Amino acid sequence: MKQFIVSAGLLVTILICSIQLKAQDNMSLGPIAGFGHSWISGGDNKYQPSGNVGLTFTYSPIAHLGLGADLLYSIEGGKRQSGANNIITRADYIRVPLKVKYFFGQYGDRLRPKIEIGPSFGFLVGGHQVVETVDKGEQLSRSNTKDIANGFDVGITAGAGLNYRLMQGTWLLADISYYHGLTNIYQNSALDGRNRNIGFNLGVAFGIGKAVK
Repeated sequence: MKQFIVSAGLLVTILICSIQLKAQDNMSLGPIAGFGHSWISGGDNKYQPSGNVGLTFTYSPIAHLGLGADLLYSIEGGKRQSGANNIITRADYIRVPLKVKYFFGQYGDRLRPKIEIGPSFGFLVGGHQVVETVDKGEQLSRSNTKDIANGFDVGITAGAGLNYRLMQGTWLLADISYYHGLTNIYQNSALDGRNRNIGFNLGVAFGIGKAVK
């Protein structure tokens, strides 16, 4: 875990230094939103809707390579059955994924597929856990997620998608992403659960620098 955190720190440093050295070149910024399914590892998991909204940033030093960072409000958690009850956990995070992106095709192509991977850091800001009966949906208890979950979460995010050029300097973004949490979300060390989610994301990115040559 220590090596992972050090590597993530180096990636952030490289990204910041690259932007400072060549801040006028090859950047895009825009809104992004997504929806999907989240769960917590272990147990009998059921479908639990998830979603996120925020900003996405990409810096491309060369035509096929991009370094990205998102700032998202992310709704995560999970739903599982325990005996005659459902335990529904909603965890709201400010999430910061950092990504290395590879773009296929050539700069100037209207449609460019991409793949991406990198660390993702989550800061718990809210949510609740509800226990309800399976048969009638009767609520038995409700607690604050902050009272049971750790305030920090880290994992790996990976995805694949498309960038479609709508006009000069404006791109439609579409991708499918998967998040694999590496840390136990529970404060109680006797419990073990890690965040997982898969989702579909859409966004629009606006060029704020020079075109890649």
